[in-house]
Amino acid sequence: MAGMNISVDKEEFCCSVCLEVLWEPVTIPCGHSYCMECIKGYWRKCELKEEYSCPQCRRTFSPKPVLCRNTMLADIVEKLRRTGIQDAGRRAADVECDICTGKKHQAVRFCVKCQMFYCEMHLKPHNERNRGKTHPLTEVTKLPQKRICSRHNKLRDVYCHTDQQCICSLCFKDGHKGHSVVTVMEERMEIQKHLEEAWKKSKQRCKEREKELRDIVKYVKRSAQAVEDNSEKIFTRLQRSVERKHLEVKELIRGEERTALGQTEKLLERLNQQIVEHRRGEAELEALSNTEDHIHFLQNYKTLCAPPDAGGRPSIDVHPYFSLMILRKALAELRDKVNGVCDREATKIAELVDEGHDQSAENSLSCPLNTDTGTDTHIPPSNPQTFTPD
Repeated sequence: MAGMNISVDKEEFCCSVCLEVLWEPVTIPCGHSYCMECIKGYWRKCELKEEYSCPQCRRTFSPKPVLCRNTMLADIVEKLRRTGIQDAGRRAADVECDICTGKKHQAVRFCVKCQMFYCEMHLKPHNERNRGKTHPLTEVTKLPQKRICSRHNKLRDVYCHTDQQCICSLCFKDGHKGHSVVTVMEERMEIQKHLEEAWKKSKQRCKEREKELRDIVKYVKRSAQAVEDNSEKIFTRLQRSVERKHLEVKELIRGEERTALGQTEKLLERLNQQIVEHRRGEAELEALSNTEDHIHFLQNYKTLCAPPDAGGRPSIDVHPYFSLMILRKALAELRDKVNGVCDREATKIAELVDEGHDQSAENSLSCPLNTDTGTDTHIPPSNPQTFTPD
């Protein structure tokens, strides 16, 4: 049977882990093949989970499959590797000098600066002509084969805009007639120009963005300081107002104290008078009781029958502690109300701040700031509080 030539792409025999041609290939249960060391290294990372997966299809295996060398695949990639090396050497050896006229000599060096191949005869004048300049030379066999046309063994020194690829001059005459073409140097200069302009614009945008963010930082600091100063003034006024109300309540308590003490002192004075009259009546009663004149006793005892407190003890119109107890209860209620207002308003302020954070995240700094005027944006106040300081 005549042998068949099967055309295959080298990439079909590359390991998906190291991206190189398979070396000591092994095939795992899902059918995918890898280098022996590559799949071992990949599975070492899975030892903690004890689930070994395929890097391509993610199929898991437990326990870890035993790895055996795929002999048939190893022979194929070995032949592919040897064939690729031979073809690369043959193609490199067939590259001709770009300077020779008539019979072309084999090229031995390639000038990266001039983008041309030189044989031994033309390489010497090139080096003498460009002595001291940056004209790096490289061996033809070390050039990447994608830079050389596989059909004509010539450098791809023409760029076809129509097909978006590099071609050689013979390709242009053969299959690219009527296409828009330029030299690779012209295309490179044009693309490089656009790239430099794009990077320049990007750099300028970065500078503008940096300036904008720095302006935002200054604005935030000024706004925070303004709010802090405003809060200091508000709480200072609140404190002064509370102190003033405190003094008024203290004066009210002392007034109640003076009223209650005045009423009590009047009662003490009346009581002292009753005590004096009571003592005088007791003396008269004792004197009358010691008399032996029965008629005198009967004629005068009626004046002693009504003691000084017969009309009842003096009473106070307002109990001296009653108003003070009302004040104590009112102050306790005031304390609870003030604490409640403070807690509600503090919660409201925190909610407003959270809403501001959410809006800032949604806007993503898209709104421009008016930083030219040098003034802070006015922040409207929240809902008015129940207690307003004077």
